[in-house]
Amino acid sequence: MFSFLIALYVVFCAAVYFFPQYFFYKPSSLPSNVENARMNGFPAKEVHYRSADGTGGLAWYVKPAVGKKIILFFHGNSHNLESFYYKLIPFVSDGYGVFMPEYRGFGGLKGKIRQSALEKDALAALEYLYGLGYQNKDIVVYGLSLGSHMAINSIYAYQKKGDFAALVLEVPFNSMEEVVRAIVPIPFPLKWIIRDKYENREMLSRINTPLLITAGSEDRLVPAKLARDLFNYAGEPKKIIIYQGASHNNLYNFKNYADILKWLEDK
Repeated sequence: MFSFLIALYVVFCAAVYFFPQYFFYKPSSLPSNVENARMNGFPAKEVHYRSADGTGGLAWYVKPAVGKKIILFFHGNSHNLESFYYKLIPFVSDGYGVFMPEYRGFGGLKGKIRQSALEKDALAALEYLYGLGYQNKDIVVYGLSLGSHMAINSIYAYQKKGDFAALVLEVPFNSMEEVVRAIVPIPFPLKWIIRDKYENREMLSRINTPLLITAGSEDRLVPAKLARDLFNYAGEPKKIIIYQGASHNNLYNFKNYADILKWLEDK
């Protein structure tokens, strides 16, 4: 019996290492329908572009009102764009523009889901905005959960072009290893079997962008302590809001968008 458990342990570790897409990502294969979003008050159009490696990408785009910023929103590790646009409706109502890129392997897009690939897709979205004439000072970068890494990595890669308007992180984490360590009690050799590291701390410490973090006190998927740890690596100006009673997917119900809008107005 003991030998069987050891073999099972080894097989599981190998599976995590070689097939991370089955353990860390839950994409929807269904294409997002922008017409559904439009009927529900999100006046986006679908745009297409390519990542640096030639992989096709798409995004939903809402042009900002005159004098307003555009929000570059990166979603998390699940679903597709259609599951997240509702979070941006309050910002559009306030005049902000929105650019929501999809990742390869999500929403019917072709491509293999890996950290390096998703980072390319995020950078391609930012480059598309540059092509439309936006500058860093016009862009608020907003990352949700896994998207917090895309947001941090994108700013880190392109802050040499100038200061970004702001960085907003919702239910973020410090690293993928720490996420797994916090929720999985079994002592797996995480440092060695997790290939998609999503290490955010060092990059965030080197970013000079006003930061707002929102998290939930009852988040069991990405515990708030990981957001607090990440927050400690950031420079000023920065702010963190922990919503008492909130979990990973319901900060909208706690009206975190109202706090984000106020922070953007006041900063």
